[in-house]
Amino acid sequence: MSRTPRTSTRTAARGAAAVLALGLLAAAPASASSPAADPAAPAVDPALVAAVAASPFTDGVPDGAWTVTDVRTAGDVWAAAALEPVDPQALDPATALLRATPDGWEVVDLGTAQVGCGTAPDAVLPALGLLC
Repeated sequence: MSRTPRTSTRTAARGAAAVLALGLLAAAPASASSPAADPAAPAVDPALVAAVAASPFTDGVPDGAWTVTDVRTAGDVWAAAALEPVDPQALDPATALLRATPDGWEVVDLGTAQVGCGTAPDAVLPALGLLC
């Protein structure tokens, strides 16, 4: 079953700003090397990474331009993750808020500040490391 995501003007504006910030990479040359993986870092759920890559919030930004790190969960429904740029000079770090749906993870907010505010329940924000 496919659902149309509810998007507030504020969330859409933040999403557009995040995409604009992420989109700066499109004009920058690609990095010749990718960062070394930290063997001590826990593995990130591939379904979560796929949801970020498929999200309208990251349209126009190459998947290889960022990595998903620092995933935090609140129960089985909410997750937050850091999107770290491969080239920090070309792209700002961002935070993604994801919600579990019957079809898998879905990005419901993405930005550099106030991510999840007014979107996720206040009770889960601390577990996700989000500040409003």
